[in-house]
Amino acid sequence: MQSLSPITIIKASGTKEPFSEEKVVKSLATSGLSLDTASQTVDYLKRHLKPEITTGAIYGHVSSYLKENAPIENYFNYGLKRAVMEMGPSGYPFEILVSEILKTENYKTEVGVITQGKCVTHEIDVIAQKEANKYFVECKYHNTPGYKTDIQVALYTYARFLDVSNLQKQSNPNQNNFSWLITNTKVTSEVVDYCKCVGLLVTTWTRPEGQGLQDRIVASGLHPITLLYDIPRIDIKTLLDRGIVTCVRLKTAILNNEVNDILDQNEKKLILKNIENICKNNE
Repeated sequence: MQSLSPITIIKASGTKEPFSEEKVVKSLATSGLSLDTASQTVDYLKRHLKPEITTGAIYGHVSSYLKENAPIENYFNYGLKRAVMEMGPSGYPFEILVSEILKTENYKTEVGVITQGKCVTHEIDVIAQKEANKYFVECKYHNTPGYKTDIQVALYTYARFLDVSNLQKQSNPNQNNFSWLITNTKVTSEVVDYCKCVGLLVTTWTRPEGQGLQDRIVASGLHPITLLYDIPRIDIKTLLDRGIVTCVRLKTAILNNEVNDILDQNEKKLILKNIENICKNNE
């Protein structure tokens, strides 16, 4: 049974719910913390709880504690969700991130593909191919905490897929076509029901379990550059505008002297050190 405290927290959506130690521990577990460190972090947090504390304030307390007391990669992984939300306001960097993650899973990918449908022309965020299976991916990016992807997104994603798939099937009858919605937030219950009904694949921040977007980022080692808090935000924006979205890509850009006009030598040394800590599982 969950252990609930009388402290009420205010979520990003404005709704209120009792503070749950189990939810905090689960969140910490995704960053790779040991049980002992997770327990110590929760004890620290409980000493700073106040009535109607916001989830943003909770994040700040936990993040500060991890920065001082946990392995640095755990600190970065805990901030992953917020870092993805800071990739905006444009959704294009998110599309690149999704494409690069799928490449590590042996998909061949293209970003921003203009595709002719039976009725009209569409721009598909990402097209991914694996063997005889082709996936038309809608990348729904939100930079507002607490926002859920709603049924309208699922409806137009599947309608677009039907228009494109009809023509694709005529030209390549041996190809299996799939529609796939990938978002960096949660989805509403209506979206879950609709996707099950029509066979629309859906990946959210935490679902499917073990294969959510967060899991895939950590597994691939393709963390976004917005995790590098030592880089001025204006420089982050310049890098994102150039299509340099992941830490791994930024490392290559630094080593190849592609960003000398943005970062000085001291910044590059610090960034390379942090990238090494963030992406321990990625060569």
